[in-house]
Amino acid sequence: MTDLATPDARSAAGRQAATDFGFPSGLVLALSLLCAAALSFSRTEAVWRTGAFFDSDDAMRAVQLRDFLAGQPWFDVTAYRLDPPGGLPMHWSRIVDVPLAGLDLLFSRFLAPEYAERATRLVFPFLLLAALFAVVGWLAAILSGPRARSLAIWLAMLSGAMFLQFTPGRIDHHAPQIVTLAASLCFFLQGLDGKQASRLAASAALMALSFAISLENLPFFAVIVAALPLLFVFEGAAARGRLLWFAGGVPVAFPAFYVTTVPSVRYFASVCDTFSFAHIAALGVGAASLIALALAAPWLPTFRARLLAAGGAGLVTLSSVLLLAPHCLGDPLVGLDPLIRDLWLSHVAEAKPLFALFPKAPGLVVATAAPVALGLAAAAAFAWRAQGLARRRWLLTAALVAVGLAAGLWQLRVFSSVTPLAMAPLAAAIVALGERLRVSAALRAPLAAFLALLVSPIGLALALPSGDDSEADGERACLTPQALAPLAAQPPARVLGSFDFGSHILAHTPHSVFAAPYHRDNHGNLLAANAFMAPPNEAEALLREAGAGLVVWCARAKAPSSLVSAAPDGLAAMLARGDFPAWLERKSANNAPLLVFALRAVK
Repeated sequence: MTDLATPDARSAAGRQAATDFGFPSGLVLALSLLCAAALSFSRTEAVWRTGAFFDSDDAMRAVQLRDFLAGQPWFDVTAYRLDPPGGLPMHWSRIVDVPLAGLDLLFSRFLAPEYAERATRLVFPFLLLAALFAVVGWLAAILSGPRARSLAIWLAMLSGAMFLQFTPGRIDHHAPQIVTLAASLCFFLQGLDGKQASRLAASAALMALSFAISLENLPFFAVIVAALPLLFVFEGAAARGRLLWFAGGVPVAFPAFYVTTVPSVRYFASVCDTFSFAHIAALGVGAASLIALALAAPWLPTFRARLLAAGGAGLVTLSSVLLLAPHCLGDPLVGLDPLIRDLWLSHVAEAKPLFALFPKAPGLVVATAAPVALGLAAAAAFAWRAQGLARRRWLLTAALVAVGLAAGLWQLRVFSSVTPLAMAPLAAAIVALGERLRVSAALRAPLAAFLALLVSPIGLALALPSGDDSEADGERACLTPQALAPLAAQPPARVLGSFDFGSHILAHTPHSVFAAPYHRDNHGNLLAANAFMAPPNEAEALLREAGAGLVVWCARAKAPSSLVSAAPDGLAAMLARGDFPAWLERKSANNAPLLVFALRAVK
């Protein structure tokens, strides 16, 4: 068996290029993108034809983008139609708005405004999907040589990214974050080679970009950066250059993105859900600690001395967080009201543990977790067999996939970030298996492609029974532009709707809303929850005091709403039964999926 984890094997693989295992990587990339486009064409067609949003965050991002293009200032990310009259300051930065605005302005030169936005929503995720495929191939080449690159690209397509965070119409920050994470890892792995230590500064710059977008990659970056003090412990003075390159990149890149995205009045504010002073301060302390370790290396000749020094550096960095924002070490949504956590967040599928889905969708659970577990096993096996630099790269990759797998078991959403990373070691394992089987050169590519399909998320999803998604389909029927048209036809007003409707109402109508699926919207979400759960006469008083003009309810929802279950005698339960109080006037057709009511004028 050829061990692709060793430098000699990778060198031999480089000489043979991709002749043994498939087609040139550029051709495979094009083929993978073509397959992804074909498999997701129905979503592409729906976005282009109707302008529909299939995720609340995409709808909210479109609202933020429109406000930005209409002249809302760079540092002002307040959603003024959410929780009126003051609006809600969002925890999103403008970074993702930049490429979206550029594409929108480009397409506006030859398309009507609504179609320019739709074209932007289709092109943006497709470009990021191409970047993801290319970066996963790059990761496989760094780890195990060029022959694994093409298969890794193919596996990245088979991971189903075009159905999740890279699906047509997806313009939220998750796809850019996944690409940024993978690219940062690639630069870091290259930088572990002392001859390419400058790549560590590039990795630090990508981490800074990621922080400026959102903090979802923070746990992964913590694992990556932890490799540097460990490198110092095992290599001593030989690791100085690498520590200095990364630590030198931090005080350049992170402050640059900080002042670019954080208004000056908030420079010294510490919050947990977005880039803030607590993070920039801890990063500064961490970078200074790495520089101190590098400079002290000649005076720390023993393993024990370096271990104590590295531990002290880590303790100092952790202490800075404890001093500035100790609550940020726990739940980042600690400020979310307990009632809203129970009524909304606990019902969000992507925020649930993976195995919570097993009773209804066992096939989905296996298809989601098994490929990542196989990728982890492959990375660990290669790390066991490899030596030197190759072993360090495999160990770091295995650690990152392990953390992602554990986090994904806790919250399903993490799998969209870790699955592409796991495809690189999985591709290397399939290539190594093909060599061990000693099949003819003509059969190697088809065999590798077939094995990749068998162990991929798409392959397993096709082979295993899928779950019932009819409950989600029922609610989606109320979120289409057609369903929202009767609401959009009403004069602008403040709308009472359930949590998941807020973003879609903002995107498709001129109205304002109280509730939306965002943890910062405690005031508006509580008002909506209290009104829906209150007896109808009490709900009327609450809504009139809040200045509400319209109420909406989905008549097609197949699953009982948490608002109904929590208050069987409340307004939501009454609407769910098909009835409504006298102080409401129906404005939608009898068979409409979305029920629209206006508050009658007080006589």
